Amino acid sequence: MMMTHAERYCKMLALTKRTIVDESYHAAFYLLATDDTLFKRACPYISVDGVNFTAMKRRCGDLDYTQKQLLSIAHNLFSWTSKCTVTPHDMACLGYPMLDYVCSAFYIANGMVQVQVRENDNGEQVFSLDMSRYEQNKQIYDQMFSPASWPQDMESQGFEPE
Repeated sequence: MMMTHAERYCKMLALTKRTIVDESYHAAFYLLATDDTLFKRACPYISVDGVNFTAMKRRCGDLDYTQKQLLSIAHNLFSWTSKCTVTPHDMACLGYPMLDYVCSAFYIANGMVQVQVRENDNGEQVFSLDMSRYEQNKQIYDQMFSPASWPQDMESQGFEPE
């Protein structure tokens, strides 16, 4: 039986043999686990020392176009300074569901979304993305910058509305 996205993700986390990993691991593993082939190719390069993306890329030249894009994005989210060959146009062309996975990985990388894994009714591990920090951030932004708050803010600063 094929593993779920969440099961592949958990297996990658286990390969690090660490109890705590930072957001860069979570974001990279979330992307690398989306695809069974990409997952299988990535696992040998994950260890307690980190992820050897350079060696992985050398050995994964035969991946398809989408898999290579996900690998490049995962590498950049993991190491921050790695060159990412994927352009915004390339990302837009990924389509559903890969574009959604990439966007989620962006939010995971910046700490706005936390990855949680739970067991469903069939005993399979599935994702439950905790978006509470993102939602909180969004509410604060909306309160600060919504048009409804402008006149009140302007009046409190001594400005008269026109």
